[in-house]
Amino acid sequence: MRITTLNLRGFFDWDARSPQIVEYLRGVAPDVILFQEVVFLPDVSPFSPVELLNRDLALPFRHEAITRLQRGRAHPVYREGLAVLSRLPLAATQTLALQHETGDPHQRIVQLVDVTAEDGTWPLANVHLSVRDDFALHNLGELLTILREKEEQRILGGDFNVDHLEQHAALWQDAVLTSTVAQYRSHPSSDENDDYFLVPTAFRIDRVLVSGDDLSDHEAITVDLSRVAPDPVAQAG
Repeated sequence: MRITTLNLRGFFDWDARSPQIVEYLRGVAPDVILFQEVVFLPDVSPFSPVELLNRDLALPFRHEAITRLQRGRAHPVYREGLAVLSRLPLAATQTLALQHETGDPHQRIVQLVDVTAEDGTWPLANVHLSVRDDFALHNLGELLTILREKEEQRILGGDFNVDHLEQHAALWQDAVLTSTVAQYRSHPSSDENDDYFLVPTAFRIDRVLVSGDDLSDHEAITVDLSRVAPDPVAQAG
């Protein structure tokens, strides 16, 4: 399974960036794409950036959750959220609002997606956590708690907004972060790493690919994943 995550940065410099995004995604050819900062700006376009990209990408399955009302400089009120494009069927999707803390300017959401492949269901979570480390880590802790209570092992991908997230590995169990298997800086302008995949050990990270910085202010991160076969000795025990 090949999965790409990209923070789209809305419609910023769209005419210049969108052809490069399409060209890159066609070249990488992921099975599933996770997008963050997907906006709805009717004074710019009646379509979201993902709808416009998919005119060229032509992936058959799309789910968008543009559920957050935001205040901005150029657009006093706009709508923003997450989206998934997939060449594989989406068996189920769910959007959850994470808890909002006093002082946090953003109400964050997470998009849970079950992707149907020939070898079974691939459970994913598309995340865009808060812009301050403490808020973002609380977001992540809440999401991981929800997944544990649901007894779900999901592959988390997206913009975690925490540099050196590997330093907070106490938050999760039995999972591998992409920054521990590959060195990259996904937010070059700040020399930080904000974008990751957090992969349960039921899956293996076979490869990590990182785009250039001409697609957005974030680089796209792509992973090739495979399932880990159960240990027959452990099963027998």
